[in-house]
Amino acid sequence: MWQAATDYAKSVDNVMLYIIAISVTLLLIVTVAMIYFVVKYQRKKHPVAKQIEGNKVLEVVWILVPVALVLSMFFYSYDVFKIGRKVPPNAITVKVQAKMWAWKFTYENGKTTDTLFIPLGRPIKFLITSVDVNHSFYIPAFRIKEDAVPGRENYMVVEPKEIGSFDIACAEYCGLNHSLMYSKAYVVPENEFSQWLNGEVDDNFLRKYVASHTGGYKDYLTGSYAILFAKGCVQCHSLDERKSIGPSFEALGRGIANVSFMGRDTSINIDKNYIRESILYPDLHIVRGYEKIRMPYSTNLLKEEELSYIVDLLYTNFVKSKQ
Repeated sequence: MWQAATDYAKSVDNVMLYIIAISVTLLLIVTVAMIYFVVKYQRKKHPVAKQIEGNKVLEVVWILVPVALVLSMFFYSYDVFKIGRKVPPNAITVKVQAKMWAWKFTYENGKTTDTLFIPLGRPIKFLITSVDVNHSFYIPAFRIKEDAVPGRENYMVVEPKEIGSFDIACAEYCGLNHSLMYSKAYVVPENEFSQWLNGEVDDNFLRKYVASHTGGYKDYLTGSYAILFAKGCVQCHSLDERKSIGPSFEALGRGIANVSFMGRDTSINIDKNYIRESILYPDLHIVRGYEKIRMPYSTNLLKEEELSYIVDLLYTNFVKSKQ
């Protein structure tokens, strides 16, 4: 069974198990009945076919029983569904904005992030919309999703019950890089969340807190590619030679980039300065064979230490290692 990080998720799992149990039971009944009739009425025992008249009691039973089972599944499911629509008075509001191919989260004090941070045991009301095409905000561990539609604001409510980091995905096909539209939801105690919301601690503090309290501590600023996923870099740049919207990171190992600079073709040595300028000013050097495309807004949220780390990471692992 997948991890269930909310009471709502556990209720959804129970509904699913209930439906599966009924389905399996009906399958067994139908299968056994088929085998029974095949054996009982085989040609050897009944060489001459005989018309069997209807049975009113049996007909009533096989109509009422399935209807009752279907209605029980519907009302049980609907009762659980209403939990995710009820907004408690102490709920925190977080605005969720979807865009090809990234997420943006805005908190009540105006703070914005590309990674979701929410407090443990506190109801969260997500206000969900899109700025381009249809998306769907989906957190598998919470067993809940809601469509993000341009020009419309949908909502859903969750109340996390476990400290941890949980995947956020888009569950509606939204274009070329739909499969890369991932982010993370970090659930932390309310005290740590309040400190972060008020600017007393940074994102890294909460990431480390979650990692150290879930038995999976790994400092994401010490040689891991996790930050490239967390900041959406791999949405447009692959880690190998596969062509994507932008040049692959593996191509940095060539040491020289053939680019269009101020309207003319030229070649530039790939160093830390080139990598930094390419992140901060993506329109400055357009690599030959690629179009001029605006960088996702998540890069605007990079702190200086994160930018420096990414530059060092890319240079060390893709440029220096090939020299």
